[in-house]
Amino acid sequence: MRNKNQDIVGLILFIILFLVIVSVVVLFSVNNFSFSSSSATLQKNVLEGATSVKKLYYIESNNLEPKSMEYINLHGFISTLKKYPQMEINVIEGVGSDYRRLEEIVNNAHQEGTRYVFLSGFEMNNALGNIFRRFNDMRFFVSSLDVSEPNVVTYTDKSYVAKYLAGYISGAFLSNSKKYDDNDRYSQYDDDLSASLSKSLHSGNVGYIANSCSTYEKRNINAFALGLQRAFSEKKLYVLWLNQDNTEEQNFSEITRFIKKYNIRILDGTNSPCKWCRYAVDQDLYYFNFMVKGAESKKGTILGRYFYDPSVIFRTIIEIIAADSKSTSNRYFFGYSDKAISFDYSRTLHKDLNENSLYYLNNIISELSHGHEYVFSGPIFNNNGLLMLPEGYVFTDEELLHEMNWLNENIVEVNTCLSPRLNKHYVIRSIMFNNQ
Repeated sequence: MRNKNQDIVGLILFIILFLVIVSVVVLFSVNNFSFSSSSATLQKNVLEGATSVKKLYYIESNNLEPKSMEYINLHGFISTLKKYPQMEINVIEGVGSDYRRLEEIVNNAHQEGTRYVFLSGFEMNNALGNIFRRFNDMRFFVSSLDVSEPNVVTYTDKSYVAKYLAGYISGAFLSNSKKYDDNDRYSQYDDDLSASLSKSLHSGNVGYIANSCSTYEKRNINAFALGLQRAFSEKKLYVLWLNQDNTEEQNFSEITRFIKKYNIRILDGTNSPCKWCRYAVDQDLYYFNFMVKGAESKKGTILGRYFYDPSVIFRTIIEIIAADSKSTSNRYFFGYSDKAISFDYSRTLHKDLNENSLYYLNNIISELSHGHEYVFSGPIFNNNGLLMLPEGYVFTDEELLHEMNWLNENIVEVNTCLSPRLNKHYVIRSIMFNNQ
């Protein structure tokens, strides 16, 4: 027979079992409701709750087409971030020059708690300055702009030093190329360049194809022109501006006509994206190849190669964010001595340039390697005959950030540079890292 104690114990067990069943049902219902939300939202909520998470916005004015410099920079940026603690990155592209839209994006980022914003491809003007001043508790990182606001960090790759080397090589090669018999050349060299170096180039010209007329682009063009001028003062640099709204067929027509009309034998230009490289190969022209880590080497008659490592730049910038550092310097320049930019000329030039040209070329490279990047040294005249820099003076890195609305005296523009139409399509990508 059951006694009273057994009845009490049985009742207690029944109550406990009932409570367990109810708890399981409630928990399953809550979880089922949570699972109905998107995994991205759940992950975002987890990230927002973590004190170590830093939110970043990367806003690009241009469309991020593959192999473009903007795409390469973003790839380097994200690759660098993978090595650092948890961060949430939102990437927005195709904003164009719509600064009202840019302000809306920054305002939304600010309301979400973002305090770090990278801007790429924008020109400095009053509208951008107003954004910096309005959101003065945010920290902005901009590329190649002249900004004095205390909450703005500028970083600039000095790619113009490599362009200067390419320009000098072009001039030296045109003026000092030694003439060999074809048979002699085949017996002396063993690389792809050797077969075509026997061509007479003295009557040929140098061309440059540019994708935009930004200060950054003009700085590179002027550096190339200065190198060309100091090696071969009589030679002109013919510049073709590509309309960014052109179709491929329109570009093909313009580039083909440009090469033929101006007897272009050496070609360079905007390297990423390189809209002219295949024409250099097809037309058997000499040109300079742009190399990024992981890129495939192009074929053709290459005189030299540019090398660019964006991770060198972004490693420094991301360290500032990761450490919440308030650096005394708000301007960073990355050049030859930092190994962000480098240049390598073809080994066959040792046989095709005279001793003076080789000595000067190697001396330039040595100076660049030690941080002496005095490319823009006077006297410099523009192509209207006006003195831009007197003899004995040098443009500093900071001065080269100013708007460059002039071109060197040996530059001939074959057309007018046009700004692209406003892009009204915006693409937003959210990339989250959860690195322990």
